[in-house]
Amino acid sequence: MKKYILWILLTGCFLVAGCSAKPPEETVTETKTLTLASFGESKLTQWVNLYNENHSDVKIEIVNYLDNYPDPHEALGQIKIEITAGKGPDMINFGGQYSPLDASGGMLADLYPIMQKDEAFDKQDFYYNILEAFEVGDSLYVLVPSFTIDTYATVNDKLADLERMNIKQLADTYNMLEDGSVLFPGETKKAVFGMICYGSLENYIDWGEGTCSFNSDSFKYILHFANQFPPYLNISEDYSAKDIFTGGHALLYPVSIDDVYGTTGIRMLYGKTPNYIGYPFDTGCGTMADIADLAVGISAVSKNKEESWEFLKSLLDNEFQDGIKNGLPLRVSSLEHKLADAMREEYDANGEKVARGVLRFEGEDPVNIYEITTEDADTLKSIIRKIEHNATVDYNLYNILLEEVDYLFNDDRNEDDVANIIQNRASVYINENK
Repeated sequence: MKKYILWILLTGCFLVAGCSAKPPEETVTETKTLTLASFGESKLTQWVNLYNENHSDVKIEIVNYLDNYPDPHEALGQIKIEITAGKGPDMINFGGQYSPLDASGGMLADLYPIMQKDEAFDKQDFYYNILEAFEVGDSLYVLVPSFTIDTYATVNDKLADLERMNIKQLADTYNMLEDGSVLFPGETKKAVFGMICYGSLENYIDWGEGTCSFNSDSFKYILHFANQFPPYLNISEDYSAKDIFTGGHALLYPVSIDDVYGTTGIRMLYGKTPNYIGYPFDTGCGTMADIADLAVGISAVSKNKEESWEFLKSLLDNEFQDGIKNGLPLRVSSLEHKLADAMREEYDANGEKVARGVLRFEGEDPVNIYEITTEDADTLKSIIRKIEHNATVDYNLYNILLEEVDYLFNDDRNEDDVANIIQNRASVYINENK
């Protein structure tokens, strides 16, 4: 009986203890906050909000540095100071502020090693050569999820069969043009020099090494070529840039393609598909990729590089790429969808054909584009696949070139002296800001 009573008491104690025991605590997932620096109102706000809704472990917070530093250069300088101190944002959207000099200065992480570790990232899904076009040395510091194309088109017989041209080929062809022909409408000393340099800076700068060669024979030839043009324009009242192109009087047509209708408009202008010869380049294709909206990098001192890469990679997802409005998508399938859609005719409620694109010239009636052809689509894809370089420009450096070339054009200083002055100023600037 005593054993029975003891067993009941012990059982009661266990039951009581069991009833009073706390249930196991639920695992709480820590939410990491990642900061994304921007310069002005961010075009990523809507996507960041959606990303935050779909990720409970990570929250992206956009910080507009222009709120406290109205000058973009000052804002970027502040970010550099913070990163040097081991702080600052996890990611930076440079947008149009991006300069390869910033990327080579140690403020950003190389994305290539992160990509290579990510088994879910398949470079076959993308126009990977566009990513490579934004390399600095052997590293990639910013992801450009959508891009535009800067190039030159020509129907001139001497350039029509070339894959690319250098400055000597351009000059020789120009010098053989018939009377009344032009390089392009608006040709002046400064315009020609600025045009060639804008797209050809990678000829003369190694951003990774921080060196330049503006005292090279090739660059001096640009100075010589540009100096033969008039200092100012003298335009008549009946001047028409459009007529100059359609009449075949211009050697080069400046092309900026920011949607799938770009090659169609140029074909319509010429009546045939021209040769996209690009900028004069010593080596490589002179057709360039440029930033459409976004150029996002990961801070070199971020403690959340993997999480930051996951966000950057989301900009390459089908959903984001299919929704790109400005520029061309990096994902192959997204571009194919846009091309297929552009080939279809569209009609409004009244049965009228809807213009899908437009070709504009100042002072001229716009030319509507209603749909593209298979040839137009193939031309665009061929242009994209040939791209090797990018058209991003460090505008402080570019302004050094424009300032110093005035001494050649206006003060008759010789080409060697101007080239050496540009070389010295550019070298100092690069070294001070690297």
